Amino acid sequence: MQQSAIKQQLTRVILVRHGRSTFNDQGRYQGSSNDSVLTPKGIETARRVGYYLSEQLARTPIDIIYTSPLQRVQQTAREIIQAMDEAAVCANTSCNRPSVAISYQLKEISLSHWEGLPYAHVRQQFPEQYQCWLQRPHLFKLPVPSPHVPASNGSSPSDLSNVSRALDASPYSSTVATAVDTHTYFPVRSLYQSAQQFWKKSLSQHLGRTVLVVSHSATIHALISTALGLPACYHHSLQQSNCGISELTFEHSSTADGMDTKPIVQLHRLNQTTMLGESLPKLKVNKQGLRLLLLPGDGLTVEACSWLSERVTGLPIDFCLAVAGAEPLLHRLMQKRSDVLYLGGQQTNFLDTWQQWLSSSPRPADGHLMTGLAIAPIASIQGLLAQVLGLPPKNRDDLDVRRHHLSVVHYPHAHRPVVQAINID
Repeated sequence: MQQSAIKQQLTRVILVRHGRSTFNDQGRYQGSSNDSVLTPKGIETARRVGYYLSEQLARTPIDIIYTSPLQRVQQTAREIIQAMDEAAVCANTSCNRPSVAISYQLKEISLSHWEGLPYAHVRQQFPEQYQCWLQRPHLFKLPVPSPHVPASNGSSPSDLSNVSRALDASPYSSTVATAVDTHTYFPVRSLYQSAQQFWKKSLSQHLGRTVLVVSHSATIHALISTALGLPACYHHSLQQSNCGISELTFEHSSTADGMDTKPIVQLHRLNQTTMLGESLPKLKVNKQGLRLLLLPGDGLTVEACSWLSERVTGLPIDFCLAVAGAEPLLHRLMQKRSDVLYLGGQQTNFLDTWQQWLSSSPRPADGHLMTGLAIAPIASIQGLLAQVLGLPPKNRDDLDVRRHHLSVVHYPHAHRPVVQAINID
């Protein structure tokens, strides 16, 4: 006889990337090295996150904060906590400061001799490795310096941390490749293993609680991907900006005999950056190609379009399109924009057609970026996002696309599509 679920617990996990760092400014690979620290801008944005979380979590306080041990994350967490304390004082409310735990499973991806090198240097000196990193991240491998770190294809990033420090050569030397032996490891695979280990350990300890995770870009990619079951080959298909906020929930159910079922996981937000003063997340890959802003047509009313028009007025929109029948809403939404090309009357599945065309057609490197606003059914938006992220169509409901919120997909030149954001406020 099938057992019915009798108890449900919802665990909420908020993911925040560290603030902008010195290596970010210098255009250098950070990896698991610990030499990079927050810039003044990084400190400021971390504090903005703290104030924002204070407002958002007034009714659902954070129970525990997990952080990476690296100092740029430690600095970010301290600034977030201090800002939350200050917000509580200003609001004359009590603030129960959550406990903080350091997890080595939240360290950034280990990048061997790339760590500390400028991006341009890596592209020029290691072109084959670099292309593998971009196009086939699940097969990407790097040499392990010996004898400081043993060869391994399955070690966690913490076992391979700071391997670049074992090199005697200058981090800018083109001879760095000769300073290593033939032992290699797979950085992305190792990172995903650590992410899975983090979920396995932390979720069971905090059922029904709210958890804040402060970590790194690649690490958050891995956490979201392993939670949703996304393959590592799609590692570069989502974006996590400095101090961007993402959110997952895990719904746990227990049966009458005490057996726990597999949790239902949903991604509710990806890369929220509006609290940082960004109308849209900044482009990470390049500033070329096509960017689609996706707005659900479900439940979209004339009244909603009137106040949403203020939201889109300042956005760099070149064209807009909508399913057939939604043209009046589109015109109401864009009533303050006379410089936009209208492409109305689209079929219900027009996003599928666009995705197929964009996937098969090379995007020219002409230095231009075209941005389009599309009104489409939630199911169509979920389907497009799922395809870009590598999520099976049957699991598209794992992406909680909300009414009246924008999601953003970028189709850059010479790069796979990237989901920049889901459910921007």
